[in-house]
Amino acid sequence: MSVFMVYVHIVMFLTFQIIANLFFKWGASNPAAVHCSLAQEYWGFILGNIVGVTSIIFMIGMYKALPAASVVAIGTGGTFLLVQIVMYLLYRERLSLTAIGGIMLIFAGIMLVAFCNRPVAADDSAAAGNHSSK
Repeated sequence: MSVFMVYVHIVMFLTFQIIANLFFKWGASNPAAVHCSLAQEYWGFILGNIVGVTSIIFMIGMYKALPAASVVAIGTGGTFLLVQIVMYLLYRERLSLTAIGGIMLIFAGIMLVAFCNRPVAADDSAAAGNHSSK
């Protein structure tokens, strides 16, 4: 799979996850506050799950091209970060200073796992090619 297609799978997965979460939020809206009906709850649940399940197709493509640790970091962590940002922008969900700090730490963790993921050899000297005989 080309690098471009890997990025397409990542962007599509994250986009579908955000849309699924928006459907869930819409379906779970307070009926008294926004006059939603029970049908809205069900439609939010149904549409959120359809979009969420569809996103798994893109996650499978990510697993084909990237190490599992990178896929989990980008998929789970990236979804969490982007949903937090979208909920803040669209619904004015409040974020405390501690929550913002946590989001920044999660972002740093995603970067470390996804882009600095180098397997550790059992013996670092053997991995470096330094074979010393005793």
